[in-house]
Amino acid sequence: MLSKKEKVRIENDKINYSCLMGDCPSSCCGPFGGVQNGLDSINGIDFAEITLTPDDSNKLISAGHAHLIELTDKGYYRMRLKVDGSCSAFIEGKCSVHVVKPSICRAFPFYIDMFVGLCTVSGSCPGCGGDGWTDLKNLSEEISAAKNMYDFWLKRIEDESKSNNK
Repeated sequence: MLSKKEKVRIENDKINYSCLMGDCPSSCCGPFGGVQNGLDSINGIDFAEITLTPDDSNKLISAGHAHLIELTDKGYYRMRLKVDGSCSAFIEGKCSVHVVKPSICRAFPFYIDMFVGLCTVSGSCPGCGGDGWTDLKNLSEEISAAKNMYDFWLKRIEDESKSNNK
């Protein structure tokens, strides 16, 4: 367990972040309000939504988990949420789709901000800013997943812009 919280930083190619996995006292699987302090969703998408890329939804459907996702009225898939706001794949304290978990889940707590680059959702993740250190090279899956989400949103924005200009 991490003993104290500090600002997340990089030193000697390591970051003071360590995923607590099954010992995490705060599940990012929900109910999770998203990262919304000072942000507004222009498209009206709820910050608690777990949006899926086409690749994510295809993997989940192929793996037999279609019942855990839903198609939105805007034509993309998202994870179905339980009444309490937690992810429908979060069962008995564990992710039931861990092997094929969505990009946004693989990326968490990392995301790419257009102003400052790689960021963490430190306030929502007890593994950030503590005693544990991780080699940056060991975060390639998380960073790649964050890039996939960034690319997904850019494509969606471009597509919507094109359809609105017709």
